Amino acid sequence: MIAEPVALLTPDAPPAQVSLMQGDVFVSAEPKILTTVLGSCVAVCLWDRVRGFGGMNHFVLPTDPRGENNPRYGDVAIDELEAGLLWLGCKVTDLQAKVFGGAAVLATGAGESVGTSNVLLALRRLSDRRIRVAAQRTGGTFGQQIRFNTRTGEVFFRYLPAGTLAADRPR
Repeated sequence: MIAEPVALLTPDAPPAQVSLMQGDVFVSAEPKILTTVLGSCVAVCLWDRVRGFGGMNHFVLPTDPRGENNPRYGDVAIDELEAGLLWLGCKVTDLQAKVFGGAAVLATGAGESVGTSNVLLALRRLSDRRIRVAAQRTGGTFGQQIRFNTRTGEVFFRYLPAGTLAADRPR
């Protein structure tokens, strides 16, 4: 007699972790934990609540005055993030955003801080595309570490102690 194969049930493996650096954009149909550390930079997390797909970017400045097509700039990074999710089959109407970062950790002259400019660009661009901002933790004077679960849309964040980021360390 030949035994029939028995299916073994194995617990779901935890999602792989992907770390994003400045200028990175990452989208996935597979569950991932996307992580990054932010100071004046901003990360936009986009999540498709119907499909459970998600992605994140990490940008440094709002726009490049030379018009360079580089995701280190928010206008390009947000466009690439949205385009990547649409390519995976997502619909703009199913997307929601969570926005993080934009702290005033860089010394600047008078006027708006780099962080504030980054946040305003992100919110304006998302509004123009009619993508709802479901959560926002921006501004302040402390950096942040964030962890985004692309399957559930949950983002865990923590503020970083002063002196943690290279930008706010004394020289």
